[in-house]
Amino acid sequence: MAERAFMIKKFGRWLSGRAVRLRPGAVYGLAMAGSALLAMGALLLQQWWAADAELAARAQWLARQLVIQLAPAYAVLPRVASVAADAPGCLLARAELASIVQKTPHVRYAVRRLPDGLWCGSDLARKDAPLGEPRLQWIPAGERGPALLLRGEAGNAALEVDAGWLQALLSQARQGGVELQVRVGREQFSADGALSPAREWADRADAPVQSLAGGMAVVARGDAWDLVWRNGEEHLGVLLLALLVGAVLASRLLRGAGVRNASDWEILEGIRLQEFFAHYQPVVTAAGGECVGVEVLARWRHPVQGNVRSDLFIQTAIDAGLIVPLTRYLLRRVTGELRQVVLPPGFMVGVNVASEHLAMPGLVDDCREMLEMLKEKQAVLVLEVSEQTPLREGSGALEVIRSLRRLGVKLTLDDFGSGYADKAYLQRWGFDYLKVEKGFVSALGLDCLRGNVLDGRLMSSGLIGVQVIVKGVETQGQQSYLNMKGFELLQGFYFGKPMTLNHFRQWLYSGIIDDRQHFLRRSPAAGRAAGKDGGVS
Repeated sequence: MAERAFMIKKFGRWLSGRAVRLRPGAVYGLAMAGSALLAMGALLLQQWWAADAELAARAQWLARQLVIQLAPAYAVLPRVASVAADAPGCLLARAELASIVQKTPHVRYAVRRLPDGLWCGSDLARKDAPLGEPRLQWIPAGERGPALLLRGEAGNAALEVDAGWLQALLSQARQGGVELQVRVGREQFSADGALSPAREWADRADAPVQSLAGGMAVVARGDAWDLVWRNGEEHLGVLLLALLVGAVLASRLLRGAGVRNASDWEILEGIRLQEFFAHYQPVVTAAGGECVGVEVLARWRHPVQGNVRSDLFIQTAIDAGLIVPLTRYLLRRVTGELRQVVLPPGFMVGVNVASEHLAMPGLVDDCREMLEMLKEKQAVLVLEVSEQTPLREGSGALEVIRSLRRLGVKLTLDDFGSGYADKAYLQRWGFDYLKVEKGFVSALGLDCLRGNVLDGRLMSSGLIGVQVIVKGVETQGQQSYLNMKGFELLQGFYFGKPMTLNHFRQWLYSGIIDDRQHFLRRSPAAGRAAGKDGGVS
């Protein structure tokens, strides 16, 4: 494996050395053309291999339609055979047959042979009695159009089924590049309504029509190349992607760069194609378990890798300078989603922002639509900035924060404990909330330095002038301990994992009563605290 990786790197250096000898335009052209040709070749092969599967699928689909459409006619054949004879002229029998024709889809004529050898039809104007054998037979197109003749087992009843609907389905398939024909006996019915002798096709797919008597089958054939070109428009995006990959390859060859540009492009495409979405994790009160807020967490539904966690792509977006466009997109998306949710008054909606975004005056406009929506719901927007990327004097962030505060926005210092923020830092930037880094919570009750440091930090947290939100609560023991210590707001898997909008909405609405009561039953201390403040509000 190591030797193979070494050879690939060696080949890359050799290819890059050859590329720099050419003009940049030639390198880009060759790389993009090569990528496009490879993509086209792969698509052509894939379409060629898929042609047989598509023919079989089309044939099977039409066979199922034939079963569905002809089933009512087959179901009433015994009824036709049981029509009773009456006086000369078979007035009553004809009336009953006409009623059967009117109530059965696609049937246009019914015939019954009476015991005395005479016959009676549903249409007085018709003088033909297509009785006898075989049980299933095509009727050539005449004045009334093509039809299919269904006969009963004893040969004393027959139904003439109009084939116009079938001809329409065959014509539709022909327009899609597939020739479908329905074979009965030695004749095949085609899209133009004509009957022709059954013949063998080399590139065809057969699908027998199950559960119907008479040996009916659907025969499909098509030109694989025609199918490829007809589906070409569907693969235009793949060809464009191949061109972009070629451009990235050319850039790498010319500059000796890594693959970071490809990741940048994927994030830009993810924003454009709305692949990024939001999960919502509740923030609850430690005493009563009421949901008083939510943290918005970015997720990525990658077309190849599936759902991607934020910790795997946020840093890439930051390094690429795309975190601000990504945050703007999420603000718009979350605004549209939360319009559908009835939020309790004072509900906090926490959105993570990068420190560089907090220093941009444009952040005020980015938040304005969400602020208007939350104002209608009497809710509060809380912007969360990580302690790992400290705010700097002279960046303009202080002026932006003041503008946001005038609009009712609050500020949270996230991941507290992972950086070097102190009380002066909290007061200088005016944080309203502080979120304790979840790694410290897991050390509660353990005889280790980190747990002891957390105890000391928590004991003095009430003196730093901000309200503390403890993250990473995963057990009842942690909840009880933090509640006993006097912390009011908690967040963690014990109360609710990050969830989609629909799941969160169901969780929130049912949790206002049901989940809280369950929470109180699990935690006697919480029940006593809730009883003191009057119970569920």
